[in-house]
Amino acid sequence: MLKPVTLICMLLITAGNILHFDWRRHKNTPADAASVTMSPANPLIEKDQSGQYLNFDINIKNTSTHTLYLANIEGSVMDASVKPIFRQSVSVNGQASGIRSVGNTLLKPGESIDIFNPFYALAPDVKITFLQYEFFFDYADSPQQRASNKKRLPVDFDLSVKKIIVPRAFTPNNFFDLPLKGKVIVQDGHNPGQGGGPVGAVEPPLKSVVSKANRYAFNLASSDENGNMYQGDPFKKENWYVFGKPVYAPAGGTVADLQSGVPDNEFKGKSASLPRIPPDTDPFGMGNYVIIDHGNGQFSMLQHLEQGSIIVRIGEMVRPGQQVARVGFSGNATFPHLHYAVMSSQKAQSAEGIPSYFENYKLYKGKSFASIKQGRIDSGDIVASEK
Repeated sequence: MLKPVTLICMLLITAGNILHFDWRRHKNTPADAASVTMSPANPLIEKDQSGQYLNFDINIKNTSTHTLYLANIEGSVMDASVKPIFRQSVSVNGQASGIRSVGNTLLKPGESIDIFNPFYALAPDVKITFLQYEFFFDYADSPQQRASNKKRLPVDFDLSVKKIIVPRAFTPNNFFDLPLKGKVIVQDGHNPGQGGGPVGAVEPPLKSVVSKANRYAFNLASSDENGNMYQGDPFKKENWYVFGKPVYAPAGGTVADLQSGVPDNEFKGKSASLPRIPPDTDPFGMGNYVIIDHGNGQFSMLQHLEQGSIIVRIGEMVRPGQQVARVGFSGNATFPHLHYAVMSSQKAQSAEGIPSYFENYKLYKGKSFASIKQGRIDSGDIVASEK
């Protein structure tokens, strides 16, 4: 016999999109007015002493004949009795930061937007059985409607779509070494900076996020003692402390794939200038990279490496901490840095990202630091390997 909470979750999941309407004003609203898809459908819950983190994307498609304005998003954490523990929202209600932080939320018929989960972090003591998200839309077919919508309260809407999400707790079964030595700034991590794009961008019809190898990726940059990532003119790649730094294998494994012949970018004025190369040389903008198979369905991707710096071969066994290359400025990068991700296969275009947790590193807090035996890092952290 199914447990009550399991039965509840199954019923909620099979319900799919649950549409609600303001029947006082719109009695003939089509049943397919909007669709909402979460990717992944059952997101992972990462947890540390500071909080819980849910990294997933929301794809919203306007399947109606109306132009829709996304006016409000509500997210609730529900307990096993289907009662809310607490509720958050982003809306137009008084604050410029609200729904506008999502980006473009005006959808013409057939258009879609991808949004990073706006309620990314939760308190560490919240027990999550499932999440309930509701999306509220106003019709915006004419300038008059759009002007009128600005005066409407969040409880006054034309259409809403409710989604039920049942996340899964993530437990790391492997801990990695930092791939750079010295003091490192995590520029982008497990949050909207790295894993969340595009945010509020209008996408072509039918486009949705199927997989994302970079969901838990990091952009790592070396720094000096004062937190500076470069010295002198930042528009010279050699002035970035990370440029040319050795890159080390974060764990043992086999080199599954690599690319080494892409020229490094240069700065042209104050913009990064990509080299002229045949379109099939680097079609995905990965630049030079090394992918290491660690077994158990985990692959490390080390990206934006310096041209000609890779010193390992495909099929070669590497040990933890072995140098494999140097940091460069190749591929789709606007400044020198190391892009690091753990993913589910060696094909970045079809792989799903996997959270990566690290061991034996220092976490700096100003002049002081904490020695971390095992833990997660995220955007804004300043860390250094103790190995």
